[in-house]
Amino acid sequence: MKSKNKIKSISFLTGLFILLYIISYLLLPYNNMGDSLYKKANGILKEPKDTIDYVAIGDSECSASISPIEVWNAYGYSGYNCGVPSQQLQDTYYLLERLLRNQHPKVVFLETNAFYRDFKYINTLETSIEEAVKKIFPIYKYHDNWKFFHFYMLKTIGHKVKLEPTTVYKGYQYSAIVNPYKSGPYVTETEDVYVIDEQPLLYLNKIVNLCRNKDIQLIVYSAPSPKCWSYAKHNAAAAFANVNQLTYIDLNLDIETLGIDWAKDSRDDGDHLNYFGAKKVSDYMGKYLSEHTDLTDHRTDERFIIWNKELKNYLKLTEQN
Repeated sequence: MKSKNKIKSISFLTGLFILLYIISYLLLPYNNMGDSLYKKANGILKEPKDTIDYVAIGDSECSASISPIEVWNAYGYSGYNCGVPSQQLQDTYYLLERLLRNQHPKVVFLETNAFYRDFKYINTLETSIEEAVKKIFPIYKYHDNWKFFHFYMLKTIGHKVKLEPTTVYKGYQYSAIVNPYKSGPYVTETEDVYVIDEQPLLYLNKIVNLCRNKDIQLIVYSAPSPKCWSYAKHNAAAAFANVNQLTYIDLNLDIETLGIDWAKDSRDDGDHLNYFGAKKVSDYMGKYLSEHTDLTDHRTDERFIIWNKELKNYLKLTEQN
């Protein structure tokens, strides 16, 4: 009797495993179907293989500060902003690891605000398990896709997913809202250091090692943000960059060169940049890439013709023409 029950249990679990596996592939995306189905940062996975020159990673300070199409317009470098609001560094690491399976950027910009967001070991364990489950059962990642299921999907089984560039913003979080920062100068030099906690530091080191193993130039940067930035945080990021022999660009110390006008360039009282501030940061970063890296201008390359088409759409959406 016990033997029969064991066989039934094993048969049930085996059947469940197979069913989940089949359903997972029925719910895999067969086209873009709109960005609402996926995290914005995962849009880079839809870009054609090995066509991204650089990526920006971090939290909302990242997503609001660099517009890849602005950089493309001025310099012809193909980039993607993978910033995700409130993202913790273990998620940043797993996202970078995942996108590097399809892309091989020469440069990664890592924004520093997430350095100071601590998280517990249990969060790290949960994230590790979650990543493993996603690899085995795509249904865990794409469970909402049942809303979009129709029998056309059955025809796509066994066919390679069509990879197309996603929105014209290339991950950038566009906002033309103007909500000024009014509290005056915020850069006050100090020798204080905002200590980076153990868990963020662990994943910072993993990001550094991942980039080194992939022969990627990692550049640390701090986006202009009177509300989030402090000189103590600057000192911590600078020390980390120095120990790891990384370039650190703190844009909060170069506001005048950037031409940031806090009456016009913030969307939320100095927390994040709006589109007008991001244009200035994007120009600065594009110029840096031009002067300090060997990236190639792709604007006349037929393989990147879609970028010029998306530029036209971007200019219309941002009312630049």
